[in-house]
Amino acid sequence: MPNKKPQKKEHLGTVQSDFITLASHQLRTPLSGMRWLLELLLKSRTGPLNRKQREYVTKIYSSNERMIALVNDLLEVTRLDQGDSKIYLQPTDLVEIIRGLLKEKASYIKEKSLRVAFTVEQEPFPLVNTDSNRMKQAIGNILSNAISYTPDSGSVNIGLALDGTQVVCSVKDTGVGIPKDQQVNVFSKFFRGTNVLRFETVGTGLGLYITKAFVEGSGGRIWLESEEDKGTTIYFTLPRSDK
Repeated sequence: MPNKKPQKKEHLGTVQSDFITLASHQLRTPLSGMRWLLELLLKSRTGPLNRKQREYVTKIYSSNERMIALVNDLLEVTRLDQGDSKIYLQPTDLVEIIRGLLKEKASYIKEKSLRVAFTVEQEPFPLVNTDSNRMKQAIGNILSNAISYTPDSGSVNIGLALDGTQVVCSVKDTGVGIPKDQQVNVFSKFFRGTNVLRFETVGTGLGLYITKAFVEGSGGRIWLESEEDKGTTIYFTLPRSDK
């Protein structure tokens, strides 16, 4: 008789994916509603808040944003695993994306007193073939990790360079680094290095898994160099749109 175990395992995986999709969709509506109400409070649309009230509401808002990010990541991973994630390739300006992300993260960078530099080999810089929204998410994941796991007063350096028909992006930090024996798992689902536990950060271990899928789906590749307690550099390539 044929072995039925693989079919059962496949069925279980489908049930789990369907459950995650259903639960995530059901969570998005109340979380988005909470975001809207909290923004009204923070903008004093319902009356002024005292210092303590504003502090509490700000903390609730941050927690809600983390929950929204988690739900979005779970939905994206489910789509990737089911082969339903669509990447629409078009000429995209990485310089604009990176500068926009640095502006969005400026307050967090300032809070940690980080030295951040962005170097472009030449301007105007060639466009790349990728999905602009997906690539913004991918680079945002890399930058968020670099900022979160770099101690105060450290540095983060972003670079864009040309290599024939490819564009090379690098994000180098002076953070905690990744233990050598764990580096092979960095782009796997739910990976978090054992040495980051001393940092008060909330992470799912899904960001770089999603980033790798988006980069490779755009015809590029991604890799890293890291040394524990000295920092990490993540590199990825994307094809130029003019070649």
